[in-house]
Amino acid sequence: MMSSINRRKITKMIDLSRSTQYVTALKHMVLIHFKKIKSELIEEFKTHPVTIEIEAGPQARNSSGTLGGNGNLFSFIGFSEGDKPTKPIYSKLESISLGSTIIMRDGRSRTTVKYPTAGDIFNVTPMPWAEGRSWAKGIESGIAGLGLYLNKKDTGRSGAGIQRHSESLGGKFRNTQYISKMIKDFERKILTLDSNIVV
Repeated sequence: MMSSINRRKITKMIDLSRSTQYVTALKHMVLIHFKKIKSELIEEFKTHPVTIEIEAGPQARNSSGTLGGNGNLFSFIGFSEGDKPTKPIYSKLESISLGSTIIMRDGRSRTTVKYPTAGDIFNVTPMPWAEGRSWAKGIESGIAGLGLYLNKKDTGRSGAGIQRHSESLGGKFRNTQYISKMIKDFERKILTLDSNIVV
């Protein structure tokens, strides 16, 4: 008796998975959830203290706390005035796209998502003075030179700070979670994408 019920249930699910209306509705819900997750990632990046401080340019204050209040990240990292260091990151995040959504025999979906790894983002965020190094990765792992950084307006490439070898300010760069954590959080949400779909 139990076996017969299960067979009828399985047959019903197979018929459901083949329904054009069901498939269309499910794919639509997947798309809605995907857009929400992608939007949350971009918003998290946009509102992160490090992003805000760098986008504020050479006259920003060290609101992220990474420099102990001395100067700002834009000048400390060594960007030139007018640079848009976060632009390549936005491009990578905006390129995140929904791949295929497969409807399985039990009526559930299996979706693929194309997105950059933290390494992909590190590759497009080079230090302006050190080829092969990423400023975005440095935010997480550390950037040497705070003791030689001097907050002085109208000097240096950024117009707000220079590196010098005397009168050390002291202090230590404070690492903070950034791109890697954001991508991990995004991956965690993507892994639950299909299981959260209710049609």
